[in-house]
Amino acid sequence: MYVSRPITTPIRMTYYCSECVVNWWPYQARDGCCPCCGGGTVRRQEPASDDADERFVRARAEAERRERYDAFEAYYAEREQRAA
Repeated sequence: MYVSRPITTPIRMTYYCSECVVNWWPYQARDGCCPCCGGGTVRRQEPASDDADERFVRARAEAERRERYDAFEAYYAEREQRAA
């Protein structure tokens, strides 16, 4: 039985967003969507962009801030409706 040699070079697959011009790591582009703009991405065999990690952290922080603000607005909208 023939067993192929193990691959010693890392396979680089990224997701490219043409809107943001960034190559994202696979774990950063959930369901193939760009974490910054939410647009679609294309798979590429290229290294991730130098600023991908930094931009991913900023995009996650912005999304969390938006979610907290929406929850705050929903809470007070419901509270005002009860008072009326």
